[in-house]
Amino acid sequence: MKSRISELAVGVFVIIFGIALFFLAMKVSGLVGTNLRDSYSMTAQFDNVNGLKTRAKVTMSGVTIGRVESITLDPVSRLATVKFVLDGKLTSFNTEQLKVVQQNALEELHYSSDYQQADETKQKAMEQQLISNMTSITSLDEDAYIMVATNGLLGEKYLKVIPGGGVDYLKRGDVVSNTQGTMDLEDLISKFITGGGASKVASGTETSATPSDAEPSFAE
Repeated sequence: MKSRISELAVGVFVIIFGIALFFLAMKVSGLVGTNLRDSYSMTAQFDNVNGLKTRAKVTMSGVTIGRVESITLDPVSRLATVKFVLDGKLTSFNTEQLKVVQQNALEELHYSSDYQQADETKQKAMEQQLISNMTSITSLDEDAYIMVATNGLLGEKYLKVIPGGGVDYLKRGDVVSNTQGTMDLEDLISKFITGGGASKVASGTETSATPSDAEPSFAE
């Protein structure tokens, strides 16, 4: 009787362990659930997203900051429109950081010609407008760009955010305008062949021109 109870307990434990392991694998792979906190959506358009799939990771400096939510085709621009969700905890400034960012933005404003030419009342209004516009900013600046990258040589496709160096930051829900799509292997081979052929033609032209240039010296 005790042996049967022990076998039943072991069987239940194995089943529970297997279910837990399955959901853990699904969680880590990003196929189910989400680990994003204070999430929000942003959008970007690409000329080529071949190989990119929904649930693909979005990274910045090697850290996963979001997931691809949907991939559609814009019928007007005929570009691939990618909507992705970012982790607000990883892509937002805390209170102290926001103060520094706002101070840097105010200093940049003070050097602008519009600010220097305005009267004191208008200057105050411009400063207040700047501060109010920075309430929902992210840590992605407007000079940043996002590219479709490959995890390894033949790995899965994902979105890679490359930070810029600007002091103007994108807001939640904005569109990332600077993008770089997938570079297909066929395109690389085609460019290599075309470039190689052009260089050979140029080299042959220069070689054939050399004897004709040398003939007058022999004639003299």
